[in-house]
Amino acid sequence: SSSLTPSTSRSSSVTPASNLKGKAPPLIIADSIKFTPASSSVRSSSPAPSMKKPPSPSPSVQSASTSIAQKSKSQPTSASNPPNRPTRIPVPNLILPSWSDTFHTLPRSQVSLPPRAGSEGAFSKTMRFVSGVLFAGDENAQELSDTDREQEKQRRERAERFKYFGKELPRAYDVANPPPPPLSTSTSSSRWGMGKGKGKAKEVGEVKEDVLRGCKRVVVIGVHGWFPGAVMRSVIGTSSKFVNMTVQALEEFQEANGVKLEKITKVPLEGEGTIEGRVTRLYANLKANQDWMDDIHTADAVIIATHSQGSIVSTHLLDRLIQDRHIQTLRPFKVSHKSVVTKTLDAAESVFSSAETLPLPIPLPNMTHLDGSEHRKAQRVCCLALCGIHLGPLRYLSSSSLLQPYFQYFETAAARELFEFQNTESEVSKNYVKALKRVVDHGTKMVYVASLNDQVVPIYSGLFAAASHPLILRALYIDGDAYHSSDFLSNLLVLLIRILNSGISDSGLTMHLSEATAGSLSGVGHSTVYEEISTYTLAIKYLFLTDDGLEDQHPELIIEPFNAATEQNDYEIPWSLRDVIADERVIHFFSREIAELRDAFRDWHPKTTILRDLKRKLQPIQRLPATFHCSSSSKL
Repeated sequence: SSSLTPSTSRSSSVTPASNLKGKAPPLIIADSIKFTPASSSVRSSSPAPSMKKPPSPSPSVQSASTSIAQKSKSQPTSASNPPNRPTRIPVPNLILPSWSDTFHTLPRSQVSLPPRAGSEGAFSKTMRFVSGVLFAGDENAQELSDTDREQEKQRRERAERFKYFGKELPRAYDVANPPPPPLSTSTSSSRWGMGKGKGKAKEVGEVKEDVLRGCKRVVVIGVHGWFPGAVMRSVIGTSSKFVNMTVQALEEFQEANGVKLEKITKVPLEGEGTIEGRVTRLYANLKANQDWMDDIHTADAVIIATHSQGSIVSTHLLDRLIQDRHIQTLRPFKVSHKSVVTKTLDAAESVFSSAETLPLPIPLPNMTHLDGSEHRKAQRVCCLALCGIHLGPLRYLSSSSLLQPYFQYFETAAARELFEFQNTESEVSKNYVKALKRVVDHGTKMVYVASLNDQVVPIYSGLFAAASHPLILRALYIDGDAYHSSDFLSNLLVLLIRILNSGISDSGLTMHLSEATAGSLSGVGHSTVYEEISTYTLAIKYLFLTDDGLEDQHPELIIEPFNAATEQNDYEIPWSLRDVIADERVIHFFSREIAELRDAFRDWHPKTTILRDLKRKLQPIQRLPATFHCSSSSKL
């Protein structure tokens, strides 16, 4: 059930493969998953059985492929076959970009740190110069044309210029700290950190990597979105759904990596209303449960899974938990009130002339830990926001004649409040941004997942495309049942997400493309995203398998001004596309993907008028020269 429109609920049974004939896309599906059945957790109200390993990742952009079609052609089509026998493999649901496309490619795969000022001696400079002279030329340099030689020179210059780009971004531990080789040949068949745990490997003393890194206790909080009062009774338990799906993903993560948590605490929070009212009510309910609060104080990690309006509510909840010291983060609390400091440290007035000169880890009475311990270790925090309403619903929803049956719901204060997020200058949006800023300043990792065919929240809103911070990770959910002929557009959107995840601007192109991908008002794209286990797996891997980047290099949260009431000029699309492609950082890190999109454009045959018009505006991508794909490699 959708958290904004009372649309028809999705059936809990998986759609038979026989009903999906002709819906397999020609692109984007990787070979590793083309013949893998759709996840059993999709559209199921009960937790799926534990899997041996998480779904295989798929590349974000693939060249044209006809494997699915060839598979269907190779199957017998005689009349003797039963009529209900599937003739085509269902398309699995996808969460893109894949883990490897985000963390095993540049810029996140670059782990060398910039040298400190004055750290490079004269000998090092001399050797670097000599190496550049001796090895600058390619072995086939004599065979290169002047144009090729110039392009190679530009590629080398870009490689040197962007060597340390993105150093503030979180990196996967297996890239930043690759594991050492096995201790003996008897352990070569067991990958580091992925061994069976028993047998010969244990006898020779193999040490298995602890991917939890000391984490023993986890608290999982679930916060549902907004529902009209008339349908509220039918959706009670959605927060428990989020919690159970997260716990299922945690169990699969433990099994896949051979680790075990001591305790997982489930905290489903229920309650409807406006954002401020919900935050107050849910926070009071949380504090009223002493068992929950005790587990939060002693937890090593806290995970929040939320949806739609709940994304805003959860951010405010996290902010309150951090401000009230119920959650102790990796970063010290910033004291901004001079009066509090001076009043607390009256005895030190003879030593310190003013409160501003005090070194910050001085213990203050109001900073004592709530569980009574002298030293609470820092906790890791991650928030998974599915189809969040960060920039409001689709622009036309408040005035569309198709929504007349739902006007009675939109008249409520909670519904009207959602549309205020369409303007970043509104009071509710400013309050949200302030809370988000404090949350990410304390090291909380945010995961924003949008849905390709969401009929309520546009992709740019679900991704919070106007926000920029290294700890924000974005992804796109693609429902296999709803996927059809818009493969080029999907690949372009996924590439734009990769660009945003790299800390590079998308020049507003995502916002222009979002409304063209909106699902029908009777669809379920807004709610099916939380039925997919891979979304929860992404957040868990981001929490446990990545570091925090160079924290001292983290800039403050940046929000680009946005107002959905301002009419979008679709004729800006070619110029936005040009700005993205002309960015030297995009050329350096994503030239191969841009070239593949150019080559795939001719195979894109949109069916609707909106998409055909969009194709004409994106057509300039075909004018890229064949030499656009530089020889730079973005893979490890």
